[in-house]
Amino acid sequence: MLVNIFQRGFNFSQDGPGNRLVYHLQGCNMHCPWCSNPEGISEKGSIIISQGISDKVCPMNAITDGLFDSKICKGCQRMCLDHSHLGIKLSCETFNTDEIIDEVIRSKSMFFNNGGVTFTGGEPTLNLPVLTDLLKKLKEININTAIETNGSHPELASILPYVDHMIIDFKHYDDDKHRKTVGISNSIIKRNLKKLSFLAKINVRIPLVNGFNAQEENAHGFAEALAECNKANITVEFLKFHEYGKAKWKQCGMEYKMTGNEYVSQETVDMFIRIFNEKDFTTITT
Repeated sequence: MLVNIFQRGFNFSQDGPGNRLVYHLQGCNMHCPWCSNPEGISEKGSIIISQGISDKVCPMNAITDGLFDSKICKGCQRMCLDHSHLGIKLSCETFNTDEIIDEVIRSKSMFFNNGGVTFTGGEPTLNLPVLTDLLKKLKEININTAIETNGSHPELASILPYVDHMIIDFKHYDDDKHRKTVGISNSIIKRNLKKLSFLAKINVRIPLVNGFNAQEENAHGFAEALAECNKANITVEFLKFHEYGKAKWKQCGMEYKMTGNEYVSQETVDMFIRIFNEKDFTTITT
């Protein structure tokens, strides 16, 4: 089976416990405007240019003063991708799943502090058969596994037997606001959160974005939405908005719509933690 990966490497404690080999799978069914990996959104991969690239590299004039207009690439034969040394490349590479397993085996000595392998994205469940194949093979060789997902796949529970750490992002409890901002409904996500909380331990991550979901009323709204879950199996983590992916939006020729006013203070995070703790949720920080 084949899998498209746009980034891979080691990370410590941010993508599950211990030192982990993290694979970013290409493609996502959400379009979060603050995404730190915009090159991973398109299922077919995105053309991404290097910073400081020459305008003359593209014969179709898609690059002007170092700025990339990806709309010009539509319908183009993209012969530039055959010359990645020029500073233009496709965001992802295609691997056979057995190649990934072989790489994991060679890297086992690096899995210290209960580390292992994490699949993230993009959205790793977008190609659930491939993800399931990878997870099964890793469990057969006793590798600790983790998934970072937006929780929107209707068959998400099917991979639970092969996942040691399930991390689910929860962007907004209000379906209308969720749909308008990230492009899809949150109804399946909420059903999955409830269902999975009675089947396994899950870590719910809430990205706090000023102007979207970071007011006190939102803290109560999130807590109410999670109230029907099995609290004994849930840990809740609040992540501050950041602009780590801003430069990559431009490199992909995509419009970055965040204004810089979306940052939240530590006081806001502390307020969310206090409200959730008062409602008997377990909160964590990483």
